[in-house]
Amino acid sequence: MGISWQGASALVGLTLGVLIVGLVLLQPRFASAGGAHRHTKIVFDRFIASGPSFDYDVFVMNLDGSHRQRLTRNPAYDWGPAVSPNGRRIAFASDRDGDDEIFVMRSDGSHKRQLTHNTASEELPSFSPDGRRIVFDSNRDGDSEIFKMRADGSHQHKLTDNSTDDYVAVFSPNGKRIAFYSYRDGDPEIFKMHADGSRQHQLTHNSTSFDQFPSYSPDGKRIAFRSNRDGDFEIFRMRADGSHQHKLTHNTDFDSEPSYSPNGKRIAFTSDRDGDYEIFRMRADGSRQHKLTRDSVAEEFPKWGRLPR
Repeated sequence: MGISWQGASALVGLTLGVLIVGLVLLQPRFASAGGAHRHTKIVFDRFIASGPSFDYDVFVMNLDGSHRQRLTRNPAYDWGPAVSPNGRRIAFASDRDGDDEIFVMRSDGSHKRQLTHNTASEELPSFSPDGRRIVFDSNRDGDSEIFKMRADGSHQHKLTDNSTDDYVAVFSPNGKRIAFYSYRDGDPEIFKMHADGSRQHQLTHNSTSFDQFPSYSPDGKRIAFRSNRDGDFEIFRMRADGSHQHKLTHNTDFDSEPSYSPNGKRIAFTSDRDGDYEIFRMRADGSRQHKLTRDSVAEEFPKWGRLPR
C-alpha cells in the first residue's frame, strides 16, 4: 500500500524534528566540553620577595604555565588555595589578622572575605563537590583536627577528635567520604572517613615513612599522595581502599602536594628537583613529567579548577 502525500509530508517533518532535537541535545555537550577545557586553570601560591620583606600570594595560570595572574596582594601569607566546583570562588589560608584563618574570594581575586575567626591556626581548605561545605585543619582545641563548615563560614564543627594531629582533608567526588592524614599511629598515614566524621579507617600502614597530602581522582577510584618510604618524598597512587600502592615519580628530590585534573588524566604537583619549589605536571600514570613554572622562588600547592572567563 502506498503512502499518501500527507503521510509522506508528516514522515519527513517527524524525521527533521528528530534530527533538530538531536542536534540541540548534542550541541551543549560539545560546547561544554570545549569550554571546560579552555577554562581549566591551575591555582597555586608563590613566594614574593620585595627587599627585606617577603610573603606568599595566590596566583592562577594556564595549563602550560603561561599567563600567570596574581590574585592576592598584601604583606601577609596567602597560601594553600582550593577552587570551588563551579570555579567562581577560591578559598585559601591567610595570616593577615595575625594567625592563619580561612578566607574566600571570587576567582578573579575580588571580594575577599574571612570565614573563620579564631586565635588558632586554620589552614588548607577544600570544597565539597556541591560547593556547599568546606573542610579545613584547625588546632583550636590544642592539636590539629579536621573541621567542616558551610561555605559561608557558618556551622563550624569538628569531624575528628583525638589527641594527635589530623591534617589536609579532601572530599571524595561523590561527597560521601573524606580522606586526610593523621599521626594517630605514631607517624603520618592516610585515612578516610564518612563525610560526617564517622567510620574512620586507615589506608596506609608504613611505620617508617610519612604518607601525606591525599588527592582523590575525579572518578573516586584512586588517591594520589606523597610518601618518603623510599628515602625521599615521591608521588604515589593507590586505589581508594588503600590497595595497589605504587610510585609515580622517581628521583632523589622532593615531590609533594599532588592534585588531580578535573578529567583525571593529569596530576599537578610541587617539586624542588631544579633547586627550588616549582609546579610540575604529569600524566596520571606518572609519565610525561614537565615543569610549568620557572622561577627562582618557591611555588607550591597547585590546585586545578574550571574558572569562568
